[in-house]
Amino acid sequence: MEAFEDALTPYVESGVTYFSTLITGSLSFDVLEIPAHFTAKTRWPGGRNCTIVTSIAGQREWPLKVLRGEGGDARSIGTEWREFLEDQGIGVGHFIIFEAVDERTLVADVHHPPGLQPAFVKIIRPSHLRIHKLDIPTKFWRRLGSGNFDGFKYKLFGDKSTVRVSSAVTANAAQTQCHFTVGWREFCKENKVKCGDKMTFTQVDTYSFRVTK
Repeated sequence: MEAFEDALTPYVESGVTYFSTLITGSLSFDVLEIPAHFTAKTRWPGGRNCTIVTSIAGQREWPLKVLRGEGGDARSIGTEWREFLEDQGIGVGHFIIFEAVDERTLVADVHHPPGLQPAFVKIIRPSHLRIHKLDIPTKFWRRLGSGNFDGFKYKLFGDKSTVRVSSAVTANAAQTQCHFTVGWREFCKENKVKCGDKMTFTQVDTYSFRVTK
């Protein structure tokens, strides 16, 4: 857990009620354990049929069936927790922090294992600056799923400034493409991105990338 202390710091400092889980083995994939201290403070879950979202501002969600225990804790039942993990590409070593949005919804903040964060490299071409959008490599978005770039917003942490950008998917019979769109121009301007720059985009959590030259 020490490797993820920085991820927990904002939750501790803000005083919000949260719980976390580290994916370590087969049991982690089968059941999500919700501790009693969390259910006592939040009164979560408010029913058996609940939901996980990966961004409060996003629209994508996954169903989760939850059963309360006699000791005040709760646990997932069925296969929906495993399906969420598989759909998000979450495996051993991933660390997830949960907050309650309401009595039936959890927001999951996913952190990748140190040193194993997904990343892609782009060499900036004139078109990336002229049309104000950046195409995401096919191999990268296929790993995560195009749905993760269909209208969701991402934070890009640059050397000089952090900018929130939109994503978009375009598809036709010949191909599917994913892009960073609205906000990309602002990111380039504030971080002095130039044609020919070789930039590495490292995913640091579900909806954030560290961008380095």
